[in-house]
Amino acid sequence: MKKILVLSILMVLVFTLGAVSYAEYPEKEIEWVLWSSPGGGSDTTARTVGIPLRKSMGVPLVIKNMPGGSGARAMPYVQKQDADGYTWLFITNTLITTTERGLVDYTYEDWEPVFMLNHDPQTIAVNADSDIETFEDLVELGNERTLKWGLTHLGGNDHIAINAVAKATGVEYDPIVFESGAEVMVGALSGVIDVFISNPSEIMGQVDAGKLRVIGSLSEKRLSILPDTPTLKELGHDIQFGTWRGVAVKAGTDPEVIEKIESMLAEAADTDIYRDFLEDNGMDYNVKKQEEFKDFIDKQWDIFAEGLEDVGV
Repeated sequence: MKKILVLSILMVLVFTLGAVSYAEYPEKEIEWVLWSSPGGGSDTTARTVGIPLRKSMGVPLVIKNMPGGSGARAMPYVQKQDADGYTWLFITNTLITTTERGLVDYTYEDWEPVFMLNHDPQTIAVNADSDIETFEDLVELGNERTLKWGLTHLGGNDHIAINAVAKATGVEYDPIVFESGAEVMVGALSGVIDVFISNPSEIMGQVDAGKLRVIGSLSEKRLSILPDTPTLKELGHDIQFGTWRGVAVKAGTDPEVIEKIESMLAEAADTDIYRDFLEDNGMDYNVKKQEEFKDFIDKQWDIFAEGLEDVGV
């Protein structure tokens, strides 16, 4: 009888201590892992929302860039850590493409999406000195010769969007692969490529400087930051693509911890510094909490799986 009583007391203590631990989360440094290089859209998103996040969370937040293999380096790193909510993964559409291509030994079930921070619509851009002044010019030229179209990953978000445009317009294209979005932009500025697809957040500096020209947007409606740039839908091609960005943790993380992470991110995203960042980069305030984010990814997975099959990756 005494043994049963002692065991019962121990079980109550373990449960109580666990509950207290979760109630006090976070208690130590949090590491936020990004598979992108410094300076890109994902990096600037994380570092911007990280400013109000650090003020409210009460513990250090370390943003760790681990580029390489379209997430094939960052994902295994996070999966090797404990499922305790102290290692976050910054996720984008690349989660789908990397998984579908078999570049990692993980599936969607190995992750718990927590919060979507933004949806960054894609645009089509060319060198400002290019003879391609409009999207119609691009289509005309693409039907005369094969266009050199810059992108960062075969089978990635850019590639699937480019393929969708090519299928809709009948243009021929040759994918030219670069290591990063910054290098793609340099390729356009130097005349190595004819055209590329990018998020406004990554190119607006060069657009404002008059070095790049945006000839079309793959957004649902015209962007406030590019009010004179037509959407492809306006031009007769209902093609919408963009980069969504958010946070996931390792599957198996306690739901109470996930709820706290969601709450911290929601609070940080709803601040002037982050809302101003979105506006300055041509993005609407578009966030999604856990359940809505999971449903959104489910739908995106179907779209990208079909696109990957089209491009033969």
